Amino acid sequence: MLKIFIILIFISLSLLASIEFVRAEEVVKLPNYSLKYSAKTSASKATIWSLWADVENWKEFDVRLQYSYLVDDICLKKGAVGYLKAKNAPKTKFKITQFKKLVSFTESLKIPLYQTIELQRYFEESDDGSTIFTHQVTFKGGLRPIMYGLLHRPFKKDLKLVVERLKDLAETQEPRTLGQDCVD
Repeated sequence: MLKIFIILIFISLSLLASIEFVRAEEVVKLPNYSLKYSAKTSASKATIWSLWADVENWKEFDVRLQYSYLVDDICLKKGAVGYLKAKNAPKTKFKITQFKKLVSFTESLKIPLYQTIELQRYFEESDDGSTIFTHQVTFKGGLRPIMYGLLHRPFKKDLKLVVERLKDLAETQEPRTLGQDCVD
């Protein structure tokens, strides 16, 4: 009887481990301490872009954010500076370091010990005409192996959650207007 009980526990643990393994595989590990997660959606690129460009409402799809905003109510464009505050984290300054309107942008967050986290959002090509969008996280700085080791697990969970929530939000609403018309 004890042997059967131990075998059942072993099988249960094996199943749980394989389920976690499948989930982990959905977030792609890239070289240079990067992670990415992509989703295919029926929503248009314009709808996804309008949600990305609405910085003050990033918390609609990123549930860890308490707030985010751009300084001086400037629109999303290269060089724009803003702040975000995640739950259980300090207020963090970010800067838009790369920007190609309706295609991609990168926000760089400076974190302690002279480290940087780059969050890149972009579209990928699709064979069937649907929209594929990606969120990618890259750890930079001399301590990136350590920072990656400490933070990659929570970022993997958050990446998937944020992208899936953004997809759901985009698929259940009409496209938003982009507000101010920014120039590249």
